[in-house]
Amino acid sequence: MWNLVFCGDLVTGFQRQEVVENLASLLRESRETVAEELFTGTAVTFRQVDSEQEAQQWRTDFARAGALLMVLPDESEPGGGAYAGADPANTDIEEPTPRSVTARLSGIRRRNYAFMVMGAVALVLVVIIVVVLSLGRLF
Repeated sequence: MWNLVFCGDLVTGFQRQEVVENLASLLRESRETVAEELFTGTAVTFRQVDSEQEAQQWRTDFARAGALLMVLPDESEPGGGAYAGADPANTDIEEPTPRSVTARLSGIRRRNYAFMVMGAVALVLVVIIVVVLSLGRLF
């Protein structure tokens, strides 16, 4: 058995309201139900599934909806799995940033472009200063 735990963490670039709507559509629940049951401010065991493959599919579906879902082995099973006693708050979660919606948001692209331009301007200024100082030593 695998526990699917949701702590309320969102994928970078997603807003809470957007995630609530996406999860409501995914789970076929109302937005109010999703907001009340999943966004409690604490870790919520969303569901238990039998296979790791199904658990990873849920994790992928949540990531596409903009939410980070942790997949933890059920500790009640003999041995408790490799993550026995795992603390959900200290569990590493891979954020699907390459496919994140962040890259598609125009505001994020404009900000990144502005940072690149500022970096290029700073580089040009450093080169000019080095050249001027080098020429000053020659004369």
